[in-house]
Amino acid sequence: VLENLKNSTLAIYAATPNLASRTEFFFGGTTSNVAIVKGDSDDVTELVLSGIFEIDCQGFFMAPEGSYNPRNGFGCEFSETKLTCNLLAVQRDAVYSTTQQDFPHIISNIRSLEKLVPLKKGETLLSSIQESRGMPCICLSHALFTKKDNDDDPDSIAQNGEGLHFFHGLGTQLHASEDATTAWPMPDDIKYVLGCAASTHYISPLPAFDIHGTPILPVDYARLLSGAIIQVHFALLHFFIKGDRKSIFTTSLWEMCVLCTLQCGPVNPLKCMHERALKMNPGNKKSRLVCLPHMRTGSF
Repeated sequence: VLENLKNSTLAIYAATPNLASRTEFFFGGTTSNVAIVKGDSDDVTELVLSGIFEIDCQGFFMAPEGSYNPRNGFGCEFSETKLTCNLLAVQRDAVYSTTQQDFPHIISNIRSLEKLVPLKKGETLLSSIQESRGMPCICLSHALFTKKDNDDDPDSIAQNGEGLHFFHGLGTQLHASEDATTAWPMPDDIKYVLGCAASTHYISPLPAFDIHGTPILPVDYARLLSGAIIQVHFALLHFFIKGDRKSIFTTSLWEMCVLCTLQCGPVNPLKCMHERALKMNPGNKKSRLVCLPHMRTGSF
């Protein structure tokens, strides 16, 4: 698996030496600045990084609602929710533990990429590299919603830099529709926010696949992904909040494939209660409607 990542022509292995020298940021996006591969032509190729990591059980917010709490939303709308988790060096698996030696190089590369957008005086950097349990980690992010495009067909979606990705030639197009949005599994106490968001946005399911290459259902996100060892592809985005003078870097998930799952469930009792609440919700029977209608044929 690791050799396939290193030899892939569709993405760049994140530990590749001197990665920053091959990269620049494209500042023409509508919502963000995107890291792209340097080239002699006018064609813009988004930089897609790959690697093998362990998903940290702590800081895992990839349940279907992204742990959104309307009573503590910091003024954010549900449609702005992102599913996030922390990527660590592989800790517990003998097969993939050899990737540990690459992890410091990956962290160094991402920091170097972020330095391609220099800070101005008075600006604060919010890095995609964070810390968990005293170890560096990569914060992986996926926008739960994509905005409807009112100028086109009602079933179309505006691709806005963090929306639904279409990786040409890979056959991994995600499915987003009214049915997928209304059937999305939600705890009863916040179902109403989904209805509000659905008027202007579509749900964007995680591009996540189990060890057999089958799309993971939303109700199984926490069970199959928390603590798992994954092969992941992601992009690097940059935002600037002028009023707060903050320079923000975030990752944008393209695809994750489970290589090995955690054998035991989450130890956090609140997470256990939350998973039971989702599974006991009768509306979750509809959640199979949001299963991605494709397999990973021809994928990374």
